[in-house]
Amino acid sequence: MATRPGRLPNLRVVADSVEELRASLKMLAEKEVLVGFPEDTSARTDAETKSPVDITNAALGYIHDNGAPEQNIPARPFMVPGILEARETLTRQLTSIARDVLLRRGVGAVDEGFERVGLRAQFALRKKINEGIPPPLSEWTLRDRARRGRVGAMWELAWREAGAPATTELAKPLIDTGQLRNAINYVVRLRRNRRT
Repeated sequence: MATRPGRLPNLRVVADSVEELRASLKMLAEKEVLVGFPEDTSARTDAETKSPVDITNAALGYIHDNGAPEQNIPARPFMVPGILEARETLTRQLTSIARDVLLRRGVGAVDEGFERVGLRAQFALRKKINEGIPPPLSEWTLRDRARRGRVGAMWELAWREAGAPATTELAKPLIDTGQLRNAINYVVRLRRNRRT
């Protein structure tokens, strides 16, 4: 388009989405994804009686993640290792959210993006538990599980009695009833003011 010097071509504003971009950037800065044991999934029930028990999944997760030597419970970390194994994927997804905001895909892109990040983080922690975190279960724990009909524990006991080394393949530590693993969830929420 040729114009005379000093004159601008005729410009027409088709859409002004600055406010929408501002709103999306604000939402991006104000939201966070938390993964672990939200309060609504933290209650536990006795596997046999189905009645509530005193310890929550959050407390049990902490104990298993860090260990409780005074109770002969070894540390079987799954929270940080699970997230670290998924770090590359999570970083890509967070980058994608920022790109969607800059491409003005709206505040919905922020919510959808954080939901994807939460699901991926939840999956990573559950997968880590499913892998069978060492050390292998003690013989006492295996016998207790076998008494309650857990086939993997029966197989692991037979495996060891045959002279094979202890494994986490047949009887997975941290998975007895599945309540702990299945309680891992995520929440997307507005950031809370944190005091240092």
